[in-house]
Amino acid sequence: MVSLIVQVLGNSDIEVDSAQGCNTLSNSYCLEDIEEKAAINEEELIENIDRVNFPLIKKLAESPIIQSESSSPPLFCFLLTDQRQWQSQRDETGEGWNQVALDGIWWQKILEKWCEAHHIQHYSVALTIDPSVENGVADWDGMAQTIERFFASLIDFQEHGIFFQPQHGESMPVEKITVQHSSGTPALNGALYLWGIERKLTGKPIDFVYISEQKECEPHSGTHWQWHLKVPQIRELLKIQDFSGALQILQSHPHSIEEIATKLQKLDRAVSLNLTGRENLAGREGIIERVAIAVWSETAFRDRRQWMHWYLRVAGAFELAILLLVEHQGNGDYEWEGINLIYKAGNSESVGPLGIAKIVFSLLSKGKVKLRKQKDDDPDRFMKVTKIEKTQKWSDFKGFYGTNWQIKENINVGGFTNLRNELYHSLLGDSIDSLLEERTEELGNVTHPEHPAQVAVDYLHFIIRLAGLTDEVQERANNNYRQIVRDIEENL
Repeated sequence: MVSLIVQVLGNSDIEVDSAQGCNTLSNSYCLEDIEEKAAINEEELIENIDRVNFPLIKKLAESPIIQSESSSPPLFCFLLTDQRQWQSQRDETGEGWNQVALDGIWWQKILEKWCEAHHIQHYSVALTIDPSVENGVADWDGMAQTIERFFASLIDFQEHGIFFQPQHGESMPVEKITVQHSSGTPALNGALYLWGIERKLTGKPIDFVYISEQKECEPHSGTHWQWHLKVPQIRELLKIQDFSGALQILQSHPHSIEEIATKLQKLDRAVSLNLTGRENLAGREGIIERVAIAVWSETAFRDRRQWMHWYLRVAGAFELAILLLVEHQGNGDYEWEGINLIYKAGNSESVGPLGIAKIVFSLLSKGKVKLRKQKDDDPDRFMKVTKIEKTQKWSDFKGFYGTNWQIKENINVGGFTNLRNELYHSLLGDSIDSLLEERTEELGNVTHPEHPAQVAVDYLHFIIRLAGLTDEVQERANNNYRQIVRDIEENL
C-alpha cells in the first residue's frame, strides 16, 4: 500500500519561466478571457514542460523524510479549486473574475504532464465551489463545510483500512494520509488541516507536513492542536460527570498527567458511590460521605434530565440522611455497625429493618416506636429519640415524603419514598420521565423553586440541616468533589 499526500494546489506552487505562474492568467475580466489564456498556456507549456516548475510539490516529493515513510513512492492527491459556477451566479464583473483566474483547475493538464515528467504518482481532482458559499475559497465556514462534504466521498475510512476513491468506481487502499497544509487560501488549507485533525482524534493514521520555499519539509503529528481540540470535550464531559469518558480522552495527552488521571479515577468511583480504597470512611463517616456525593452529583443528573437515575440517587440520600437524623436525635443511644444504625438501649436492634417511612412518621415524629418481638410489659420495648419539633416545615416534609410528592397539579404519584418501589419493581422510568419533563417545560428549568426535583432537593437539605450536618456535607461536597473538578479544569 502507498502513503497518500493530500494538498490544495496553491498559486505559490506554480512557476513559469521562474516567475509566478498565476500571473499568466491575470487581468482577466470574464470567463472567456481566462479560458483563452489557459488554452495558450496549455499549448505552449505542455510541449515545453521544462519551463514549468511546481517547487513545493517537488520539494515534498523528493524529501528524504517522505520517501522513508513507505517502501513505495507517495501518491499525491491535488485539489484543484474551480469557482466558475460560483462566479457565474454573481452580478459582479471585471475584478471578480480575477479570483477565478487563481483557481488550480486551469493548471490541471500542465500539472499532470509535469508530474509525469518527474515520475510523481498523482491524481488531480476538481474542488468545485458551490455558488451558495458567500466568499468563495476565502470563506472560512464555507470551505470547512465544502472540504467535509468533498472528502466524505473521496476518502472512505473503514474498520479494516482507508480507501482512496478519486474517481467513480475506483478505490485503492492507502496505509496513511499526510495532509500538506501550506498551499491554497488560508480558509482552504485551514479547513484541510482541521479535517485531518478531526480524523486524527478518532485514531486514524494521519500526519501533517508544512512546506515553504525557504524551509525544508516540516512533518508533524498535529498532537498539540489535537489535544487542544480535545480539551473542550473533556470540559463537557466533566460537566455531565462522565469522568470515565474524560479519563479515556486524557490518555492521548502528549505528556503524562498522572495527577489529573488519579483525580478523574477518584471522581469516577465516587459518582458511582464506590468508596473502595478511601481510608477513614467506615461507618458513620462513610454514610456522611455518600450523602455528600449525592448532594454534589444529583445536579448533573438533574441538568441532563436523567430522572430515574436522579430519583434513585436522591431517594438513597434521603434514607441515609434520615438515619443520621435518628442518630442525632438519639441521645447517644445509637451507633453505626457498617451501614446499619444500631439502637444500643435495651435489647439492641437495628433501626434499618423498621422501614424508613415508619422512622419518619413514628420514631421521629412521636419520639418512640415499639420494637418487634418485644413483650408489652418489657420496659425496653420502645426505641426512643428526642422527637422532632412540630413545625409547618416538618409537616410539609412528611406530606411530601409519605403521601403526596406533587409533580403536577391534580396528579398524585404518592409520596416521594413510595415511587422507589414502583421504579425498582416495574421499571416504570417512562412515567416519572414524562411527568418531570412536562414540568420542566412549563417552568423553564430544573432549578425553578416550584420544580418537583428542586422541591425534593430542598427537603433533602432540610433533613441534613435537622441532623446538624449541613456544614460538614457541604464542605465534603465542595472540597472532595467540586474543587477537584475545578482543579482538573484549570490544569488541562
